[in-house]
Amino acid sequence: MTGLRTLAGALAAMSLAAGLMAAEKAEKANATEQPLDKVMGDYVGMYTPPGGAEIKAEAKVIAEGGGNYFVVLLPATSGAAAARIELKGKGDAKKVALAGKVGDAEWTGAIEDGKLAAQSKDGKFDLKATLKKSPTEGAKPPAGAIVLIPFAEGKPPSMDEWTNPAWQAQADGSVLVVKGDNRTKRQFGDMQLHLEFRIPFEPGGKGQGRGNSGVYIQDLYEIQILDSYGLVSKAGDCGAVYTQTPPKENACLPPGSWQTYDITFRAPRFDADGKKVKDAAVTVIQNGVKIHDEQKISGPTGAAKGKPEVKQAVLRLQEHGHAVRLRNVWLVELGEGAAAK
Repeated sequence: MTGLRTLAGALAAMSLAAGLMAAEKAEKANATEQPLDKVMGDYVGMYTPPGGAEIKAEAKVIAEGGGNYFVVLLPATSGAAAARIELKGKGDAKKVALAGKVGDAEWTGAIEDGKLAAQSKDGKFDLKATLKKSPTEGAKPPAGAIVLIPFAEGKPPSMDEWTNPAWQAQADGSVLVVKGDNRTKRQFGDMQLHLEFRIPFEPGGKGQGRGNSGVYIQDLYEIQILDSYGLVSKAGDCGAVYTQTPPKENACLPPGSWQTYDITFRAPRFDADGKKVKDAAVTVIQNGVKIHDEQKISGPTGAAKGKPEVKQAVLRLQEHGHAVRLRNVWLVELGEGAAAK
C-alpha cells in the first residue's frame, strides 16, 4: 500500500509539474511577439488608367508568413468592390514579386526599396510605403475624465481601477493582456470612451486567431479587436459590433501599430416597470474614421448573449490568448440621453 501511495504521489507531482510548465509556456507564448515584417503596411501614390489621367491610390500589404503576402490595391475611384484589386506576393524584405488575375487582366509587379509598382492592361500603380497614425493617438483625458489606464511614455501604468491584478504593466506605458479578462471596479452608463490598442504580428494565425481581444461595454456589448488589416470587414472583424454589425469601412492599421477607438455609448432605456423601451446605441471612430454612427445594438453580443441588459455596469476588456497591449484608456460620463441626438 505504501508503494502505491508513493507512486500515486509521484504521478500527482509529475502532473502538477507538467501543468505548471504548460501554463508557463502558454504565458511566454502570449507575451512573445514576432518581429514586424518590413514589407507589410500601407503604400500610397497614384494609379494611371489606360489613356486617362492619374488619380490617387493606395495599397494594403498583408504579411502571411513564409515570404507570402496578400496585396490589396485600391484606386480612389469609388467604394465599389470592383475598385478592389487583390494580388499575391512572394519574396523577402529585399524584393516581393506580385502577380494575380482580376477579370481578364493579368497583373504583375514588385515591392522593392519601399516602392510598390504593379501594371496590367487596366493601368498601373506607382506607390510608396507610408506610416499612418491615428489622429487621436495619445489624446489627453479632459477635465473630469475617469482615467482607467493612465499613459506616460516610459512609465508602467497603474491598474488600480481594475479587478484582475495579473495584467502586466509595461515599461513603455502600456499593459500586456494576460491571464483572463479584466473588469473595472466602477459601473458606467452613457459614456465617451477613449482606448488605444496594439495588435501583435501573428502571420501564422487565421481569422479569429490573429490578435483577438475586445471591448465589452457594460460587460455586454463587444466592439471587436482583431487583426483585420486590409480585409473586407464582416461582423466578426475589427471594429464590428461583434456578431451584429460590421464597420461601415475597414479603418484598421497594420499589426504593430497603435490604434484608437473613440466610442460614444448610450445605454439602453427602460420604463418604470423595467421593460426595455430603447436599444443601446454606439458611435465608434476608429483611427479617426467613423465606422459606426449611432448604431443600435439589439442585445448582448458574443459571450454575453442572453445576459440581462441594465442601466449601468462595468467595462470589460477581453483576454483571448494573444499578446494585445492597451494604453491610455479613459472615459467621460454623460448624462442620460446626452450621447444620443
